[in-house]
Amino acid sequence: MLKRTELPKETDFPIGTKFYIFEWDVPLSKEPNKDGKTVSYFNWYGGNKKPYPIERLKIDNNWPADSFEQWLHIIEESMQ
Repeated sequence: MLKRTELPKETDFPIGTKFYIFEWDVPLSKEPNKDGKTVSYFNWYGGNKKPYPIERLKIDNNWPADSFEQWLHIIEESMQ
């Protein structure tokens, strides 16, 4: 994936994207694929979008972000 120098905007994501926090400081996006039936997870830690293996997720190690702004703040902190 290409490195990004700016923060993503909510409009950069496909409709239906969900934003999660993994283990307190890793921002994940759950994005629907074009077929609408499957999803892909991406790790945004450090501001760079990277594929994230779904098998690492457990019921108690991630949760939905309260808001896109909260999720974006975690990205900002990871870039420092």
